[in-house]
Amino acid sequence: MSRPRCIALHSPERKLMANKSAIVIGGSMAGLLAARVLTNHFERVTVIERDELPDAPDMRNGVPQGRHIHALLARGQELLEEYFPGLSDELTQAGSPRFTWCKDTCYYTAAGWMKRFDSGIVTNVITRPDLEWRVRRRIQANPKVTFMTGYDVRKLVANADNRTVTGVEIEKRGEKNLETLHADLVVDASGRGSKAPEWLTALGYDTPPETQVNAYIGYSTRIYEKPANFNDSWRVLFVVGRPMEGIKRGAGLFDIGNNQWMVTLGGMNKDYPPTDEAEFLEYAKTIASSTVYDAIKNAKPVSPIYGYRITGSRLRHFEKLARQPEHFIALGDAVCAFNPLYGQGMTTAALGAKALDEMLGQWGKQHTDLTGFAAGYQKRLAKVVQNAWVIATGEDLRYDGTEGDRPGAAARLVQVYIDAYLRVAQNDEKLTLAFIEVNNLTAPPTSLFAPHLFARVLVRTLQRAIQRRINKTPSPYEIGDMIPAVSR
Repeated sequence: MSRPRCIALHSPERKLMANKSAIVIGGSMAGLLAARVLTNHFERVTVIERDELPDAPDMRNGVPQGRHIHALLARGQELLEEYFPGLSDELTQAGSPRFTWCKDTCYYTAAGWMKRFDSGIVTNVITRPDLEWRVRRRIQANPKVTFMTGYDVRKLVANADNRTVTGVEIEKRGEKNLETLHADLVVDASGRGSKAPEWLTALGYDTPPETQVNAYIGYSTRIYEKPANFNDSWRVLFVVGRPMEGIKRGAGLFDIGNNQWMVTLGGMNKDYPPTDEAEFLEYAKTIASSTVYDAIKNAKPVSPIYGYRITGSRLRHFEKLARQPEHFIALGDAVCAFNPLYGQGMTTAALGAKALDEMLGQWGKQHTDLTGFAAGYQKRLAKVVQNAWVIATGEDLRYDGTEGDRPGAAARLVQVYIDAYLRVAQNDEKLTLAFIEVNNLTAPPTSLFAPHLFARVLVRTLQRAIQRRINKTPSPYEIGDMIPAVSR
């Protein structure tokens, strides 16, 4: 069980945070992670959640996307293990399969199948309700943390001149009694539906400017019992769209343990997958590779089909506000909400919590109060989420029906390079590993432009062109209906 980090009584941080309290708005993954790191610095942490939280790994209304596949990227799992030691083993022992990227995954990109080999990058296949429940149990066991469930936050409470947020006004659902809770720091982790812009306006501040990239994404998901005679060498199967060919459909198939697969079909630019059983299978036939359809066509469904639609990705630029109140910050989807296709949400939330933890520790050594902390944190968070934002929106903007600022000439050159990179990475372990590290947020996108990788792409591209002139037969990695074997 994770324990709060001890702070020496004589330390500057201890003096700053002595008898201080914090409020976290939202009890999903971003809020839970924020609460965990705040226990390192505050005596009391209150988590306010609108839902009544289940005592088991069950679905709840506040996480409608919980029925669909979720990816816990390598950097996210590293951070969860740091703050909740033993969580990875707990997940494995509870039946969440542990897998090695590239070896146990089959990833079909617009250029073909990624090369399969032992990358050494190991994570767990998870379901959102199960992971959130396990993390929440650990937070609930921390004596510094109190959960208030079934409450809506109505507004921020501030001092007389509205310069400093001092708490929140809350209302129990189904009742009409307003309560005020006071705290020394208020953290908005209420997700994509955050009311932070309205709250700021009510205090006389501007709303943060927003960047939106609207790909109009839809998902349909159901769970299958894995066929007894199915012979597979993988735990995760991904097939993405091919925008250059007008294919806007993709799919993911995750082995979630207990001899079950979770299968999600996805469509971009309003090419939404159906929730009707017969049409679900027909839609699966139309993605770029037949492998998903071949896997599920004779599998036994064990759940209904659940649909989910969102507009796209949204980034709120709190860091650009000329004025903002003290003692109030936002993180997670309240700041940066992604197209879920790329599985970055939970990992980015963990990165934001890590930045909060580090900055509070540094702040306590250099300052006597939290004045200026909020603005500084939002600037730091903007840098933290930038890599994930570039990856997600860069891919979304390849689809012609996506709304948002189109990439300029420099960005288009980058896309040309990445296309060339993926074509030759099919047969190159070093290139594939570097790409997978970027996708797992353990390396920045700029790392793909390192001189040794750039030179490797150039050489491989020339070799590929020569080979194509000699032998016009496509490699096994380019044939969508044949999953490549693992390299030994």
